[in-house]
Amino acid sequence: MRNWIIGIAAALGAISGVVLVTAPVESQPGGVEKLTVGIYTPTVEFSTAQARLAYIQGLAKAIESNTGIKTEGQSFASLSALKQAGVDFAVIDGQCYAVNGGFKLLATAEIGGEPTRSWGLFASTGTDMQSLRGKKLSYVQTGCNDSAFIDNAMLESEVDSNFFSSRVSKGDLVAAVAEVASYKGAQAVFAPIGSQKGLTKIFDTGSVPNPAFVEVGDLDPAITAKVASAVTGYGGAGAISGWSAGGKQLFQSLAGRMGRSVKSGVFAAPESVRFDAKDVLVEPPTLSDTDLTPIRQHFARPKGRMQ
Repeated sequence: MRNWIIGIAAALGAISGVVLVTAPVESQPGGVEKLTVGIYTPTVEFSTAQARLAYIQGLAKAIESNTGIKTEGQSFASLSALKQAGVDFAVIDGQCYAVNGGFKLLATAEIGGEPTRSWGLFASTGTDMQSLRGKKLSYVQTGCNDSAFIDNAMLESEVDSNFFSSRVSKGDLVAAVAEVASYKGAQAVFAPIGSQKGLTKIFDTGSVPNPAFVEVGDLDPAITAKVASAVTGYGGAGAISGWSAGGKQLFQSLAGRMGRSVKSGVFAAPESVRFDAKDVLVEPPTLSDTDLTPIRQHFARPKGRMQ
């Protein structure tokens, strides 16, 4: 009897095992099992690399909650590394999206409640541009056409590329500003207003759009819509305070400013002027006087005798 009971139990266990193995796995929306969201924002002042990673991981959880798809957040040290990782979505620097406008824009980051920040040239020495001639310039190396950003977008193509003795590249904004303010390895830096750490502003250079949230892969539109909704509804904390939908024209404007501008003089078209011929002709005062001319003035007396 006992052996019979044991046999039935073993059979039931085998059957349940078959059921567990053959039961269909519930598929995720759009057939996607996992999403990856990357971040590369060197011009945003996250206090540490860990703070940047924590932000993207928090945003990934918000996306996972709204889509029902497991989502992972990753931080990258370069845009090329982000592309090679094959992420589905990404938060990338505004300068980088201006150069790589092929990605689909879903939202624009807000810092201080605005989608853009005003930038300027700041220095530790001197009060005008000429005082910086031959000095070193510190800048954030984004890998997204940095020379065009500095020479054209920041300096409006009006300063020779050899004006600064050298350019010191740094991996993020905090390091670039510290190179001038603390380490004295350079004397000037381009940075958003408010991040200059006691440096003197030489002049304003215009506004630059904040990071963009973009779709890198080609996903089901329903998933993309849910991701976009999660991002624009995410408040987060730290360097990025929120997100707003759209804003592609901001990045297109920056891309246009990064192109070299050749300035030339502008000549105004002259106005048409009508005048009387008498206004430009000088009439001799004796033109209307009459007089008789002696007839001898019309003949010449020959020297020899005429035959």
